[in-house]
Amino acid sequence: MMVFLWLFRLVSPIISVLGMLVLCSGEFGEYDLIIGAALAVVGFIIGLTTWAATVPPRWFWVKSRLDLFESRLYNAFGYALQFFLIPCCITGIMEIVDRF
Repeated sequence: MMVFLWLFRLVSPIISVLGMLVLCSGEFGEYDLIIGAALAVVGFIIGLTTWAATVPPRWFWVKSRLDLFESRLYNAFGYALQFFLIPCCITGIMEIVDRF
């Protein structure tokens, strides 16, 4: 699971940016939203269960004012949003490939 979290943190900025661009441009289908909603539930569950893996050890608990808002629920909603954007990101990649 740790390898999955590490890999997902590497690709999640790409997924988020490209998925939001496709979502804002309207180049998605209804199946992208249905699959995205199902993946959002999976992402919510993963966010709830893996929150402890992203918390630093106690001696690193120096937080800024914005980091104080991070909690298990915030983490779960973040993963849900990122998982929701995966089908839109794949649609965007397919559109880019089709143009070339």
